[in-house]
Amino acid sequence: MARGLGGSPLAIPVFLLMVGLLCLAAFAMSRLETNLGALIGLGMVVSIVVFFNTKIAIYLLIFSMLLSPEFVLSGLTLSGAALGRGVTFRFDDFLLVIIAISWLIKGALYKELGIFKRTPLNGAMFFYIFACLLSTLIGLGAGRVDLLTGGLFVLKYLQYFVVFYLVINNIEDEQQLRRYWLAVVITALIVGAIGLSQIPGGGRVTAPFEGENAEPNTLGGYLSFLTLICLALSLTLRQYGTRIAYLLISVGLFVPFLFTLSRASYLGFVPGLAVVLLLNRNHLLSCCMMAIALSLLVFPQVFPEIVRDRVTSTWTQEARPGQIVLLGQRLDTSTSTRLRSFEIIMEDFPKEPLFGHGVTGWGFVDAQYFRTLIETGLFGLAALLFLVYRLFQLGLHRLRYFAEDPFYRGLSIGFLGGLTALLFHGIGSNTFVIVRIMQPFWLVAGILFMSRFVVTKESAEEKAEPVA
Repeated sequence: MARGLGGSPLAIPVFLLMVGLLCLAAFAMSRLETNLGALIGLGMVVSIVVFFNTKIAIYLLIFSMLLSPEFVLSGLTLSGAALGRGVTFRFDDFLLVIIAISWLIKGALYKELGIFKRTPLNGAMFFYIFACLLSTLIGLGAGRVDLLTGGLFVLKYLQYFVVFYLVINNIEDEQQLRRYWLAVVITALIVGAIGLSQIPGGGRVTAPFEGENAEPNTLGGYLSFLTLICLALSLTLRQYGTRIAYLLISVGLFVPFLFTLSRASYLGFVPGLAVVLLLNRNHLLSCCMMAIALSLLVFPQVFPEIVRDRVTSTWTQEARPGQIVLLGQRLDTSTSTRLRSFEIIMEDFPKEPLFGHGVTGWGFVDAQYFRTLIETGLFGLAALLFLVYRLFQLGLHRLRYFAEDPFYRGLSIGFLGGLTALLFHGIGSNTFVIVRIMQPFWLVAGILFMSRFVVTKESAEEKAEPVA
């Protein structure tokens, strides 16, 4: 048995621990509600799959990121930023925890597998997590942070980086990398198709299975990121049929994106599109597309009426209590509420300027940078900006490295454009803490990081082959 588990002295204890956990889970399932018991049973199956084949589990994770149901534990409530509501979990949250634990156990048994590869992002990731953890611990000591609430949110931030490390530790060749990317595209197509099916019913398009508290802003951020990558690939790939396919995919995702009616997503998409077009080598095609985009902005009549009304409602909403007048324009209640929360944040910020009030220690605010500032202070904001800087470095490095490779060049351009879109999206949304945006984002970041290594590896293997 020790030999089969890589000769690790932990083999027998870990095996006994897994047997014990299975027995405990079986006992718990008999005492829990049917749905939760079935979820635990499914988790047990996934843990076994992960232990023997982590790559299959990653495919499950990719499809579950946007296509998983959510469930609420009404008996467990959070405070502060969670507004005292029942704790909402999604199946992908549960799945990622199972995959991560099983992967760590497997890494302990098979020491040659490794856990954390050296990447330029490691320092920035650890800096950001340390900032969140330190601020939360200080807030906990001061009585501003609830232990359960703050702990769950910090763990949620950590899980995004787990996705990154799972991907880069489980891509061995270019074929596998492209299969992961194909799974991402297929998932986006399914999500887009579901979004298109919602349009005739009226209202705002939302992500599948979001329940009663649906957030169209979340779907808007996700669709803008994937749309820009697919558009970039349609501009760089050489095969005519593949270019057309990616162009049709980007159009198919853009339509439900419009009907999310997410103004933060609209705000982010424009500069993201500009980055994609400016970095494209085909300047004539980029100029044509830029001209089309500018024409759409000058003549907004081409957009559906519901989209135009959503944008103009920012300053044309009928007079209501609490509205703010800015530069002679009366802003709608939603924008006014957000701006007023910014004013309050800037009043409270000097009280804890360096480390903030702790994650969830101040209250709810729907804007990434102000939330980071009030929760983690200047220390945490610097950590977030440093992480974003490292991500831009990754995209630019791959863009230069793959100057002659159409697929990876397009992926790099799309990643940079998508990252730009998400940065602007964060002005009016908590972009970098939203599960359904950050999980796909860090997955693509992992694919992009590994692109250099799998291509270099295959090139070396080709050179090593004997000449017939």
